[in-house]
Amino acid sequence: MKRKSFLYVTTALMILFAWSACFAADSGGDQVVVKIEDEVITQKDIDKLIESLDPQMASMYRTPEGRAALTEELINSRLFALKGIEEGIDKSDDYLDEVERFKKHALMKVTVDKMLENVAATDQDARKFYDENTYQFSQPAQIRASHILVSEEAEMEKVIAEIEAGKSFEDAAKEHSTCPSKERGGDLGFFGEGQMVPEFEKVAFETEVGKISAPVKTQFGVHIIKVEAKNPESLIPFDDVLEQLKAYLQNQKRSEAYQTELNRLKEKYKIERAAPATPATPE
Repeated sequence: MKRKSFLYVTTALMILFAWSACFAADSGGDQVVVKIEDEVITQKDIDKLIESLDPQMASMYRTPEGRAALTEELINSRLFALKGIEEGIDKSDDYLDEVERFKKHALMKVTVDKMLENVAATDQDARKFYDENTYQFSQPAQIRASHILVSEEAEMEKVIAEIEAGKSFEDAAKEHSTCPSKERGGDLGFFGEGQMVPEFEKVAFETEVGKISAPVKTQFGVHIIKVEAKNPESLIPFDDVLEQLKAYLQNQKRSEAYQTELNRLKEKYKIERAAPATPATPE
């Protein structure tokens, strides 16, 4: 509950700082969402504000319900701003100090954005990283198998006899298996090493595609396994991860550029830090 309340307060404060950029006397032909006195909020204003929020918060407001909630927050912010103007608070020292702090923050943000706007990762950067780190893109060998699970070996012998007499593995699983996978004819889907108990896994990986294993005991009971397909170890294709890699490398490059420039600025400008306060000694 505290986290939710904090999120709402944080959102409201962010919107409060952004409202001045979202109101205009003229809509410029854009669709007007709401008008307050002589100022309007348009669909484009809402879009820009959502884009200015951090990704997690922005995702909350991309739905129709979220956009409606955001519009209400903008209305609320503007109403309080109008109250402030009416009461002369926009001329107060507290307000002017707050504006000054906001201007410094805005100047820092625009400066950093401008500095990093041309820092990007290319397809060549992504290819180089991919080729030098292929282990990060390897897909382990997997198999797809179905199984039938029963409690006793004698019961499994009857199941095997039915299959040898012509009953399909899938039908036998639906009729006899005690595993929930019976509803899918025993199908377990694809799995890799370490995902099944060792006794089951060893037999499954050793069984040929299309073949049914001999009975195998595990802590769950007695199984027979039919292997449907095998996928050998492989690499995720470069094209499948290209955009993800470029985004990762761009963030990395921007972080490095930011830190490099920050270090230069620390050398250029004099910084004087006050000594930390000494805590009072209890008597």
